[in-house]
Amino acid sequence: MKTIQILSILIILFGFSQCGSLQFDKNPPFKIIAATYTNWVGGQPGVRGTNVKVQFTSTKRIQFDSIYFDNKVAKLQTKNSNDNLLIGYFNTSSIKRDFILDANPIKELKNSVPKIKKFPFDLEENEVVISYKIKDKIKYLKINGLKKVKSTNF
Repeated sequence: MKTIQILSILIILFGFSQCGSLQFDKNPPFKIIAATYTNWVGGQPGVRGTNVKVQFTSTKRIQFDSIYFDNKVAKLQTKNSNDNLLIGYFNTSSIKRDFILDANPIKELKNSVPKIKKFPFDLEENEVVISYKIKDKIKYLKINGLKKVKSTNF
């Protein structure tokens, strides 16, 4: 009975330690002005994606890394014109070209095993997390109130 109690305590402590390792920055060195996302559809069947745009202001140079949205991760790209803009491009196409499908199952053995990673954040539909580096330390900022913009078709 005591081993079950000790085991359950260890599981609970391990669970809390995992949550504590990814804490959000409360005072980032930049200010978020707006955050939007757009679902887009391409010209061929099954080709689609989502673009997330985050507009910010900052007096410091910041090295942005990744964006987390809808259980997916993408590298952030920065666009600096008159406004500072971060863009994350998420491919949600249903067309996957990296599998071998054949009547002979031996040829399908060359397919790689998919890598399944646990998503590090529990996000709502209107939430996004961006990661950035300050002095070689990765920090995370959770942005609430992400707004959906009308879809565009190509």
